[in-house]
Amino acid sequence: MPYIYKHMCGIAGSYYLDSKASDRFNNHAKVLQLLKHRGPDNQSFYEFKNCTFYHSRLSIIDTSTCSNQPYLNDKKETGMVFNGEIFNYKELKPDAKGDVEVLFDLLEKENKDCLNKLNGFFSFAYYDEVKNTFLLARDRFGVKPLYFFLDHEKFVFASELKPLLELTGHQQLNKDQLYSYFRLNYCSGHETIFKNIYRMLPGHYIEIKNKEVDLVKWYKPVKSAVTQNLNSLLDDSVRLRLHADVPVGSFLSGGMDSSIISALAVKHKPDLQTFSIGFKEESYFDESDFAELVAKHINSNHQTFKLTENDFINNIEDFLNSVDEPFADSSAFNFFMLSKFTAKKVKVALSGDGADELFKGYHKHKAIFLKSDFKYRFLAEVARPLFALHSSSRNSKLGNVKRRITKFNFIQNLTETETFKYLASISTDTEVNALLGDSNEAYFDSIFKLGKTQFNREDLLDLKIVLADDMLVKADRFSMRHGIEIRNPFLDYRIVEYALNLNKELKINSNKQKVILHKEFCHLLPKAIFERSKKGFELPLHKWLSTSLKDKVVNEWLNKDKVKAEGILNYDYITSLIEELCSKNPGDSPAKLWAIIVFQKWKENHEEYILSYA
Repeated sequence: MPYIYKHMCGIAGSYYLDSKASDRFNNHAKVLQLLKHRGPDNQSFYEFKNCTFYHSRLSIIDTSTCSNQPYLNDKKETGMVFNGEIFNYKELKPDAKGDVEVLFDLLEKENKDCLNKLNGFFSFAYYDEVKNTFLLARDRFGVKPLYFFLDHEKFVFASELKPLLELTGHQQLNKDQLYSYFRLNYCSGHETIFKNIYRMLPGHYIEIKNKEVDLVKWYKPVKSAVTQNLNSLLDDSVRLRLHADVPVGSFLSGGMDSSIISALAVKHKPDLQTFSIGFKEESYFDESDFAELVAKHINSNHQTFKLTENDFINNIEDFLNSVDEPFADSSAFNFFMLSKFTAKKVKVALSGDGADELFKGYHKHKAIFLKSDFKYRFLAEVARPLFALHSSSRNSKLGNVKRRITKFNFIQNLTETETFKYLASISTDTEVNALLGDSNEAYFDSIFKLGKTQFNREDLLDLKIVLADDMLVKADRFSMRHGIEIRNPFLDYRIVEYALNLNKELKINSNKQKVILHKEFCHLLPKAIFERSKKGFELPLHKWLSTSLKDKVVNEWLNKDKVKAEGILNYDYITSLIEELCSKNPGDSPAKLWAIIVFQKWKENHEEYILSYA
């Protein structure tokens, strides 16, 4: 097995545009402590004349100090901090011991020009003290997080918000981004929940020369004819991502995507460990039987963790305290618990993230595809009165059917972008304004704008918003809390570009979604896995919030006096959601209340950094 360094870590740093800045930060221990959960094995920093780098490392292979960062040249004139993996490092330098060495050498020789050579996920900073130049870059699709701040004196970056806030001081809350958060249940776009702190967009870099700061998009998908074979591409991607000298496993939900990844992984690693999570008391949300069916078929060493309501109650505070930026996709709790259990067995896990976005696996894709078909529009209209007396919710099969029919009927007269925005949102403009007061929907609309492109706009919106700001945030933040590195074979750039260049009929038709995955991989798995309907990684929020946790919701998390005293949220609207939650027709009230709970708890945990609400 090749000898490679692993970089599950956190990075941070400051670059001083004004070398005479009087407020240079010196509480280095605090920054490292705030990064420690991303890499508990070593925390180090290095101060150049105009730049300071911080690194927090989790040792997966080499536990010696030679793998510690910041990584410096012999004269300590140049340095780098790096979070991620370069999977093709051996191709780039066959005699290399690890990818840190390869990346650093490339930056020394080629600087930013090396980025398109890298196959992996990463965020890194590189500084040349002699030339006084600085480079900060993020991977193509945003697998690894990266935030930054800029004023006339300094440029600051970090993997997460708290260490960055420690380096910058108090900041104002961003009302526009808060509006976006309550629309989507996660933050999206270039701006963050704090004014003047920004999210480095996927596939971008920042270069600073002579105090001039340039933000550049370095990656754009290539338009080309599809000539390669998906099976061989994905198999090679899985092979690359199995390289490690520590136990490697695979998350196996029983859905098509993770099942394909696990089946391919077993070919290269016969002793593969697979892991799934289910619900002991909630059969509607429990898919573990499918995962166990796949595990038996591919002969993996499988473990299923069955969550109970008590598991939720006992772990929810720890989960809420781990939220770095408001994030209310409730499936994150499932991911948090799966990572917690899995970390006892392995340090690296493969996942099927990205396939739904690339190959049209979501229910919204089917709704958009069938939108113009008169037959389905007619059937949806006919079905509407049949479900009139049934509640619309995510908590039962019939309730979910009614919810989808209602949404399908609503999108009939919307434009393409309006349809995507509506189907991606949890709350409407009217609902969020009822919670926050008058807000600027134009800002929210700007998140969905794309420049001129040769590719399908819906595909690019999925990559830009759903994947980068929801799915990959969930995977990184809540696995890193437990020392698990998640690798996503579907997000090898070769596969992403393959998918973007595919004809639409190879992804979806009136009878089937992810058509090409059925065609290429049906021989690997039981027939039932390809015949089952799509099911999300849902959490039984409605039952838990409306029964055993109702008192906590009302009296602690959403305490009336506290909410009113803060003056940010309209408590009357919150009351209406609580009433809806406890009614026979809860609708999406559990998800909307969950977003408010997450925000309130997040604000409490970040109070020392919040200057005001603007």
